[in-house]
Amino acid sequence: MVGRKIRAVAAQDPQRCRGLSQAVGHTIGALNRRGKYLLFDLGDRHLVVHLGMTGQLAFQPVLPTHRHLRVALELDRGYLVLFDQRRFGKMVVTAPGEYGPLPTLARLGPEPLSPEFRPGPFAQAVAKAAKIKPLLLSQRVVAGLGNIYADEALFRAKIHPAQGRLNQRQAEQLFEAIRQVVAQAISHRGTTLRDRKYLDPERQPGENQHFLQVFQRAGEPCVVCGTAIQKIRLGGRGTHFCPSCQPLRPTAHLARGTTRE
Repeated sequence: MVGRKIRAVAAQDPQRCRGLSQAVGHTIGALNRRGKYLLFDLGDRHLVVHLGMTGQLAFQPVLPTHRHLRVALELDRGYLVLFDQRRFGKMVVTAPGEYGPLPTLARLGPEPLSPEFRPGPFAQAVAKAAKIKPLLLSQRVVAGLGNIYADEALFRAKIHPAQGRLNQRQAEQLFEAIRQVVAQAISHRGTTLRDRKYLDPERQPGENQHFLQVFQRAGEPCVVCGTAIQKIRLGGRGTHFCPSCQPLRPTAHLARGTTRE
């Protein structure tokens, strides 16, 4: 993409794709990422892309015909297109750093594999958590951790998803687990599930789904102890854990709105 000029844009949903006409005539100078947001540097503008749950970003030499095609950017050579079955993806053009239309991006925490992600500040944040999993999903204490990897990291750290007020030992275990889970997912080129159709820019699926230990394994035996994996809803999200490996501390309770499925 770097060095290609944007000649024209077309988008189906103006509510989720805002300001794209401002990208016309600009050349892509660099590509960056924050959390799950992709940042295309256009000089005095940023083209910000979020894939949502089912978005697929791809380069195509000719404009494709596809029922899930939502956005097409005509370049001086080829097309940058966004396919999105469930329509949660976004494309927004904004001034660099002015992310008012994207409040989650504006308040993102540090990247999990960066030097800015440090045990001390992380431990301070999770010591105050009412429920640890919703805090992880908020993106404020660490960037880019979604539903799948939050479940996997909590399992690896042996922490119940509804646990609150983590102590120092738990915080240290979770800190390391987050880094390990994210690194593993990257090494396996991402997670591709039937209802989350992640594909890479060459439209190839990832392989990390074969290494998940709890996510979407409700009723199956735990890989560590053999206890059946349970699924609950926590903060509106399906949540998977092992009740034996991840016991809830006696002083904490499942939050209101947490139900078994």
